[in-house]
Amino acid sequence: MDSLTHALVAAILAYALGFPQLLPFAVLGTVIIDTDVLFSLISDRQPSLYLFTHGGIVHSLAGAAVLSVIAFAGMNLAVLTGFIDPAVLVRAGAAGFAAVLAGAFLHIGLDLPACPGIPLFAPVSDRKYTLCVLPGPSLLLMATSLFFLIWMALGMVTLAGGMFAYAAIFGAFMFVRVIAYLVAHAHLVGAGRAVPTINPRRWLVIGESADAWTVRDYRIGIGMSEPVNYPKFRKTSPDEIAPYLALPEVRRLRYHSYIMTAEKEGDAIIFSDPLRVSGRIFYPPHFRQIVMSSAGRLPA
Repeated sequence: MDSLTHALVAAILAYALGFPQLLPFAVLGTVIIDTDVLFSLISDRQPSLYLFTHGGIVHSLAGAAVLSVIAFAGMNLAVLTGFIDPAVLVRAGAAGFAAVLAGAFLHIGLDLPACPGIPLFAPVSDRKYTLCVLPGPSLLLMATSLFFLIWMALGMVTLAGGMFAYAAIFGAFMFVRVIAYLVAHAHLVGAGRAVPTINPRRWLVIGESADAWTVRDYRIGIGMSEPVNYPKFRKTSPDEIAPYLALPEVRRLRYHSYIMTAEKEGDAIIFSDPLRVSGRIFYPPHFRQIVMSSAGRLPA
């Protein structure tokens, strides 16, 4: 989910639970997680730092906790330097840090339903976890969040009224996606990994064998399409590509990908995520393919 949606959900929960004095702390905690978009300015140039990217190490339990400490310390520093009214911290008391931490963990929880997932246990493991209910960021939710923020900022609706209306729309959106998830999975037991798309009725179903990936379209109420096959290896073999798998460029590609294939052309081996290269899945948009050559590493 986008930062605006995270902020509004955190604000609504703080307000609804009767802790309006903690609202800025909860919003800070949930928004600070997405500052990892700035990490890419460095990590994009250093493949070994692939976890330091948006949706990377900060979107883990440990990362959220560390960033919460930094954010709360920054808020205290802002008070000492006069940028924030000390009364803000006084009203919150010791619960201020707890609200920042809760906001950060709320962010992690709200991102879990979205594909391709987040590395919950980084830096111990870069494995991604997801419930696969949502197809990554939602432009609809982001536009709705922006509309309500502007609406409330202009005073066209009361804070309470705007939050109530937004909560109703957000709840309806999630209800539709969860129902679509339950219906699709009821029909796809044993068929493979079901990946949602922007259309709640349409899903990609990814199957795997020793030598190939198979991808089919499933539409609720219509059924399954014929499979499209993506051989895992073309003109190469598992033994030949094995030494490449530990290289940071390939690890970064695997981290961002749904599936990965390897094809040899001359002295080069091309590693790809054909789903993202072909545009069947748009997110994440970067690091979809890498060319590894005996003469050097040539990013595609």
